[in-house]
Amino acid sequence: MPFEQKYSDETREKSLARVLERREAEPGNRAIIRETAAEFEVGEQSLRGWIRAHERSIVPTPAPDDAVERELDAEADDDAAAAPASTPRRGRPPGSGSAATAERVAELEAEVAKLRRDRESLKSAMAVLLAD
Repeated sequence: MPFEQKYSDETREKSLARVLERREAEPGNRAIIRETAAEFEVGEQSLRGWIRAHERSIVPTPAPDDAVERELDAEADDDAAAAPASTPRRGRPPGSGSAATAERVAELEAEVAKLRRDRESLKSAMAVLLAD
């Protein structure tokens, strides 16, 4: 069964435009979404979702960081110098830059997850020590 849209496209566009207009005119007003939702008779969460979608659509996709690229290049050079000629070179072989980048991103994400778990463990240990 297909999803039935509760609000018309016109209502979405007008309410979104009103929120954006009011945010510019009244930057400190935290009730803009609630008031606009009531004005257009739409749900606050629906309006928030439309705003998030709009903000995602206007935020440019960041280009790869030059520092990360240099780090990957240096790592590939180090690996090539340390590896014997018969060992396949890690890093970025010609034509597979995205695969090496994806691999490095996965490694970094795993490291971040481990560091976060470690941080939580340290917080718990400090709480125990400070409670005594």
